[in-house]
Amino acid sequence: MDIEIYRNPNCKKVRGSHVLEVCCAYCKCLIARYLKVGESNLVKMYNERIIEGTIDFSVYHGAIFCPNCGKRIATRYTTKMDKKEAYRLTPSAFNKRKL
Repeated sequence: MDIEIYRNPNCKKVRGSHVLEVCCAYCKCLIARYLKVGESNLVKMYNERIIEGTIDFSVYHGAIFCPNCGKRIATRYTTKMDKKEAYRLTPSAFNKRKL
């Protein structure tokens, strides 16, 4: 089974960031590569920091589901502070590793 990787056209480079690979905790399928700033836990993913993924991030989704097993990984919301589009990750539904 070959899963297509989509580039995110909304992606912007962020100074002082590192790349994280976010995978499904159930089937280990790649969800996204994300630019993370700081060393704190991964709680939300801003749409403009997602580099690429197995989901087409050029279209805003209500939630992120694993393309392989269909489990919910994250839910879309707008942040209160800066009014940006982000995905609130479901705890224990994903694994991350630094690239």
